[in-house]
Amino acid sequence: MWVYADVTPEGKPHPVALEILTKGRELGDTVEAVALGPGSTQAAQTLGEYGAQTVYASDDEVYAEHPNQPRAHALHQLVQEHGPDLILFAMTYDSRDVAGRLQARTGSTLMSNANDVTGIDRAQTQIFGGTQIVDVSLGGANPKLVIVRPKSFPAEASGGTANVQDVNVEIPEDLKKVKRVEHHEEAATGPKLEEAPIVVSGGRGLQDPANFNGLVSRWLATV
Repeated sequence: MWVYADVTPEGKPHPVALEILTKGRELGDTVEAVALGPGSTQAAQTLGEYGAQTVYASDDEVYAEHPNQPRAHALHQLVQEHGPDLILFAMTYDSRDVAGRLQARTGSTLMSNANDVTGIDRAQTQIFGGTQIVDVSLGGANPKLVIVRPKSFPAEASGGTANVQDVNVEIPEDLKKVKRVEHHEEAATGPKLEEAPIVVSGGRGLQDPANFNGLVSRWLATV
């Protein structure tokens, strides 16, 4: 089983990658990760601590200078070489883009919005506001591709270490036609929703705001 991990140039893996790695330790004996772009080699240490036995990593600037076509190309080359059964992706903008581009190359089954993975070829999702759970059988050729929702699993370190394998894939020039010229991150204040362990939300069905206050009060009474 592989985990595709988004990383920052400072070498920090995306939190969902750590959540997925934690789940991966339950699914099989071999859990590996792929990280492409500046900071990937440094991030391998943390990925190993959360369960990745091997990390295929490259700090090549080509993965930062261009959109996700180079990443999808390199990942496809790795898939052809190593033949993983399952690849899990976080539901981030970049990971979803890479997963879709990889699926176009491999013809594999691609499932999005999963909240659990119960086996190499089985996953679950929630519908109707989480009131119904749907079991999904992943057919077709390997690797199966699954995009996982954040906070589906707790991130728990195992204290392991990863063997880092350098990725040396030549990126064709036609995949470099589009280039990033600027990266801007909007400054934000206050709590981050993606870091909250529990989120209580309500919609139009509550009608009166007082109903929402009552919902929150009842939930607090149970924790």
